Amino acid sequence: MSTILVTGGNRGIGFGIVQAIAQRIPSSTIILACRNLATGREAIDQLRGQDISSNLDAIQLDIEDIQSITNAVEAVNDRYGKLDVLINNAASLQMPKTQDLAELRDCSNINFNRCVTSNILVTKAFVPLLRKSSWPRVIMNSSARGSLGRTASRELPPVALIDYCVCKAALNMLTLHYQINEDNYKDSGEKITFWSVSPGHTKTAFNNYQGKKDPVDSAEAFVRLLESEKGAIDPGTFWEYEAGKFQVVPW
Repeated sequence: MSTILVTGGNRGIGFGIVQAIAQRIPSSTIILACRNLATGREAIDQLRGQDISSNLDAIQLDIEDIQSITNAVEAVNDRYGKLDVLINNAASLQMPKTQDLAELRDCSNINFNRCVTSNILVTKAFVPLLRKSSWPRVIMNSSARGSLGRTASRELPPVALIDYCVCKAALNMLTLHYQINEDNYKDSGEKITFWSVSPGHTKTAFNNYQGKKDPVDSAEAFVRLLESEKGAIDPGTFWEYEAGKFQVVPW
């Protein structure tokens, strides 16, 4: 039985990920890590209303607050003693209201903080608990918008906020470097497998629900990675499930 923590698991794609894991891998213990603990408990009540029987838990975790991250690690350690899977889903973006240089700078800094730096902090904080798992895994919720290959080939239409693409590209680079470090890891504890996932164009509050996919459907690539046997899928790779195909996304 795996213990899986999903940041931002109470809404949007995060909730879809929790829902899909509970349906497909019901033996899992799924921890909804939420900025507001009450919303996490409400999400669990909603899942129970769908006759989901998995062990569900909620902890308070604000990915921008170091003390909150530290407290969350302590809570998981006290309750479970280890962590098998960390899904870094939570993120948010701020749109600039003007073209003022100072505002553009501040927005870019905030967006990088929320999308990249926060994942660095959360991942590093949970590494000691991940090392206690027999197969520790970290999955980054990225986007095909962060693919340099698809961007360079002009496969993707223009975007309203370039910051989003830049942050996701940085998150992909972070995933690669974490995996390279793991390839050379020789200390005590298990090596961690890192993956990135593009959930696709999903109906969430972020895009005013204009996406093409429901959140639970966007969780498919995450679940397929979790359903895989150890060693069957290369670590340090980038995945999506689109048009009925589970496939690698070019970096």
